[in-house]
Amino acid sequence: MNRMVSVHTEELTGPALDWAINAIEGDQQPVAGQLDLFALPDAEQLITKYGVWVDVGHRHEWLADATSDPFNRQPGETRTIAVYRAVVFAKRGAAVKVPADLIQQ
Repeated sequence: MNRMVSVHTEELTGPALDWAINAIEGDQQPVAGQLDLFALPDAEQLITKYGVWVDVGHRHEWLADATSDPFNRQPGETRTIAVYRAVVFAKRGAAVKVPADLIQQ
């Protein structure tokens, strides 16, 4: 089995963020290296499903929250990244374990 590493939710990006979303939304836990077999949910679907608040930020390009607590707002370089991080934070917390080989160096 792949080695898992803990990553702060606000630092999740790329394949690791996709994996975390699929772990929440998918019917089964995707295996590292098989991510392309899973279709990622659309940000709009997640906004509707989880009641995600999302808006343009000041310090960050986008901010999103799915916990109804402004202190839990998650930053993102894009709207989709902010929404994904907000859902991961709401469902898994401030740090999540992801396969080490998905972490971008």
